[in-house]
Amino acid sequence: MTVDEFVAAEARKPFAWGETDCASTADRWVQHVRGFSPMGRYGRHHQSREEAQAWLGETGGIAVPFNRVMRAAGFSRTKEPRTGDLGLVIFGKRLCIAIHTGSIWFSRHEDGLIGAPLENVWKAWAI
Repeated sequence: MTVDEFVAAEARKPFAWGETDCASTADRWVQHVRGFSPMGRYGRHHQSREEAQAWLGETGGIAVPFNRVMRAAGFSRTKEPRTGDLGLVIFGKRLCIAIHTGSIWFSRHEDGLIGAPLENVWKAWAI
């Protein structure tokens, strides 16, 4: 499955915390590409909005937990993200976990789908 096919399939799914939120979608992409769950290796999954918000409410918001997950899973940061890599991207006033599609950063939020410009990346990890 290509990244475009993955994104198209994900876009058809309804939003659900712990299933199709930005972190869960990115985690599923890595499972497809690399064969394991980064969140599983870190030992932390969320199943509800409340669990996700509790995790995001920890020091550093989304950035610190995501960095810890990626480091625990053995991924390295990259300054030149490529198609299929993961990143923290700025979209509006949000910081989202997103997948580099080649033309945009794809992410999800309970408000809908996100297609952020490639230059909106703050940090990225090579997958």
